[in-house]
Amino acid sequence: MTGETAHVSPTVVSTVPVAGSPFDAAVNPATGQTYVVSPLVGTVSVIDGVTDAVLTTVAVGTGPFSGVAANPTTGLVYVTNFSDGTISVIDGATNTVVATAPVGASPVGVALNPLTGLIYTANLGSGTVSVIDGGTNAVIATVPVGASPVGVAVNPLAGLIYVTNLGGGTVSVIDGATNAVVATVPVGVSPFGVEVNVSTGFVYAANFSHDTVSVIEGATNTVIATVPVVDGPVGIAVNSATGF
Repeated sequence: MTGETAHVSPTVVSTVPVAGSPFDAAVNPATGQTYVVSPLVGTVSVIDGVTDAVLTTVAVGTGPFSGVAANPTTGLVYVTNFSDGTISVIDGATNTVVATAPVGASPVGVALNPLTGLIYTANLGSGTVSVIDGGTNAVIATVPVGASPVGVAVNPLAGLIYVTNLGGGTVSVIDGATNAVVATVPVGVSPFGVEVNVSTGFVYAANFSHDTVSVIEGATNTVIATVPVVDGPVGIAVNSATGF
C-alpha cells in the first residue's frame, strides 16, 4: 500500500513461568538476558533472550519490590530490597550476588548513569535518594526529595536525575554533579513510574491515581502535556529511537 503504514497487531510469542508474583523486569542489551523480580519469594529470575528459558534464579534480599536495573557496560544488575533497606548487586556473567549495600528505608526504584557508573535508589520510607558508587558499592550521598519517592530515572547526557514523589504529586530534579535538588515539578496525583527520552530530553511520569501521564520538558522543568490513559498507570517505558 503506497503511502500507507502497515500496522501489525501485537501478539504474545512466548509465556515464561517464573517464581511467585513477578513485579518488575529489566533487560541487559549487552547480553539479551532479562531479569525479573519476584518480591514474595525474594528472587530474580534470569531469562535467556533467545530461548525464553529461565537460566537461573538468584536469591537477593527481602521483598525486592519494583527496582531492577542493568548496566550494559559492566554487566552488573542492581535490585532494590524494599523490606530490608538494601540493594543487591548481581554479576551478570555468573548470575551471583557479589555485593549487598545498605541504602535508605524501603527502597523502590533504581536507575544508573552508565557514563558515571553511579546508581540511584528512591527510598520511599526515608524520603531520600541514595547515590551509590558503582565501583565500591558504597553510598556516597543521600539526597532529600519529596514525600514517598518511588520512581527514579536518569538522563546521562544532561547529568540529571528525576524522582517521582508518590505522596507529594511531584517530580524532583537532581543535579548529578552536585547531588542537589534543582527543581520540583508538580505533576498528577500519586506519580509512580518515570522515564526519560534522552533524544528529546522529555520526561514522562505515570500518575497512578490520576490516570494520566505528565510530559515534562527537561530544558524548562515544566509540564507541557497531560495525557489521559487507562486506569492506574504504574510503569512507563520510552523508545528513544522512535520517540514513543
